Amino acid sequence: MYNILAMDSTTKKRIFPILFTIIGILLLIVVIKVSIIVISANQNNYTFADPQVANKVVRGAILDRNGNLLAIENTYTSCSFRVGEIDNLQDAASLASPYLDMSVDEILSQCEGHTYQALIKEKVKKDVIDSFSAAIKEAGYSGLIKLETFTGRDYPYTFHACQIIGFTGKDQTGLDGIEYALNDVLEPLPGLNEDITRGTDITVTLDMDIQYLTDLELQKIENEFKPKDSIAIVMDAQTGDILSVTNYPWYNPNDTSLSTETQRKNQSVSMLYEPGSVFKVFSLASIMDIGEANLTEPFVCDGSYDFTNEGQSGTINCHEPHGVVDPMTMIKKSCNGAISSWSLQTDDDAFYQKLCDFGFNEKVDLPLPGIARSRIASPSSWSFRSKPTISFGQELSTTAMNIVRAATVLANDGYRIEPQIILQENEGNIIPRAGEQIAMRTVAKSEQRIISSETATYLLQAMKGATEEGGTAIQCAVDGINVSAKTGTAQMYNEETHSYKDSKTLASTLAIVPTENPKYIIYVAARAPSENSIWGSNIAAPAVGNIIKGLISQGKLLTK
Repeated sequence: MYNILAMDSTTKKRIFPILFTIIGILLLIVVIKVSIIVISANQNNYTFADPQVANKVVRGAILDRNGNLLAIENTYTSCSFRVGEIDNLQDAASLASPYLDMSVDEILSQCEGHTYQALIKEKVKKDVIDSFSAAIKEAGYSGLIKLETFTGRDYPYTFHACQIIGFTGKDQTGLDGIEYALNDVLEPLPGLNEDITRGTDITVTLDMDIQYLTDLELQKIENEFKPKDSIAIVMDAQTGDILSVTNYPWYNPNDTSLSTETQRKNQSVSMLYEPGSVFKVFSLASIMDIGEANLTEPFVCDGSYDFTNEGQSGTINCHEPHGVVDPMTMIKKSCNGAISSWSLQTDDDAFYQKLCDFGFNEKVDLPLPGIARSRIASPSSWSFRSKPTISFGQELSTTAMNIVRAATVLANDGYRIEPQIILQENEGNIIPRAGEQIAMRTVAKSEQRIISSETATYLLQAMKGATEEGGTAIQCAVDGINVSAKTGTAQMYNEETHSYKDSKTLASTLAIVPTENPKYIIYVAARAPSENSIWGSNIAAPAVGNIIKGLISQGKLLTK
C-alpha cells in the first residue's frame, strides 16, 4: 500500500490540498442529503384531526304523487313500568289506564314475565303526555312509571298501500317495501361537517285517491265472496306509473306486531299463478301477429274441442257451447276451443318467443323486494297439449304486475312500457319534497314493437266487445265511456290431487280504458273465492267497473 507518511515534503504539499478538497466535497454532499431528508420528513409530517360527523340522521320522507305524506320520521313517547320496584302494580295500572287507552288487565298482562322493566305501550298519544307526567309525579311514581322519548317512523295512511311502502324496525332500518329497497337512500350514513344529515325524500307514483278506490273494492270482494286473498292494480297506460296497488289482507305498518307474514307479503309482484282466460288477449295478439293461423275460417264450438298433436289426442272443454266463433267473439265469449285451435296452427317457437316479448318469462324491474319471475317453459319441454293449454292461461306462472305490464303493449300501439313506482327524488329538507330535485322518472318504452299497431287496435276493439251485451265483461261497462276488458276464471292447480280436479279458482278481470286513447290499465284478481260465486265476470268485473266510475267522479277520466 502506498505510504503517505513516506512522501517527501514537496509531494505532501501537492497531495494534501487535493485530499482536503475531496473530503470537503464529500462532507458537503452528506450535509445536503441530510438536509433533504429532514425537509422531506417535515413536509410529510401531517397533523390529523377527527372530522366533524353529523350527530343526527333524519330518514327521508315518502310521499305520493300529490304530496301526501306516506312515511315520515317522528318522535314518540313510550311507557314502561319498573315492575320490580313498584309495590302495587294494580294501583299503578289503574293510574296509567286512562292515559294509555288500555284496561288495567291489559297493562298487568304486559307486566307478566318481567322482573325488572316491562314495556307497556310503545307509542303514547302526544296530547296526554303532559297530564300523564303530572299524574305520575303527583302519585309518587316518578322513575317507576317511565315515559321515554324515541325516534320512530309514522305511516299516516295506515294500511293503504302498506305492502308497497313497507316499514322500518326499531333502529329505523327498512325491513320491507320501498323502506327496505331504498334504505341506503332514505337513511344515509352521517355526513361530514354538518350537524344533521337528511335522507333523500322519495315521491312514489301512487295516487292515494285512486288507492282508496281500489282498497274499497277489495274490501267489498272480501265481504261478499271471501277469497283467500286478492289484488288490484291501477297503472297509467302511457307512462307506466303505478297509481295504486292493493293486496288484501293488509296490515298497519304503525304496529307490525299485530300483522302476519301473509298480510305483509306484496302478492302483486311475488305471487306466481296461472292467469286463466285473461291471458287469451296476449295469446290472440301473438297468433295474429305471427300470421300463420287461419283466422278467417270461423270456429264452431259445441262445448268441447278434440284435437290431435304430435300423434296424441286430447280434448279442450269450454264452460258452455259458443257456436260460431271468430277472433272477436272468442274474446267476447272467452272460448277455450277457438284459441286452442289457432295456437295449434302457429309455430311453437314463434308463439313462445312472442309471449316472451310480452314479458312472460322475466321479472318486472321495480325497487321492491320479493319480485318473482314469470315463467313459460321452452317448447322443447312441452307436451302435446302444452301449447293449447298455455293459449288460455294455464301451464305457465306469472304475477299480476307482469299482466299489467303486458297490457301496455295493447294500449301503446304495440310498444311495451315498463312499470314505474318512483316518481322523483329530492334532497332531504325539513319540509318534505322542498329540497332540490335529484332525479325524475323517465318513461321506459321498448325500442321495437312487440306487435303491430293494427293488432293492438284490433285487440282493444275485441275487448270492448266483451263489455257489451252477451260479453263476459259486461259489468265493466260504464255509461259515457268505452271500456276494453277481458275476464278470467282460472282453475288453480290442486297440490293435494296433483291435478285441476276439485280445485279452487282465480277470478280476475283486466281492463284498458278508454278504448280509443287508453289512459288507465286496471287489473283485479281474487284467489280462491269461497262464497256466492267463483267467476271473474261476477267478482272482479264489477270491481273494475266501480273503479272506473270512481276515476270519473274524481275528474281523472272524462266521459263523452
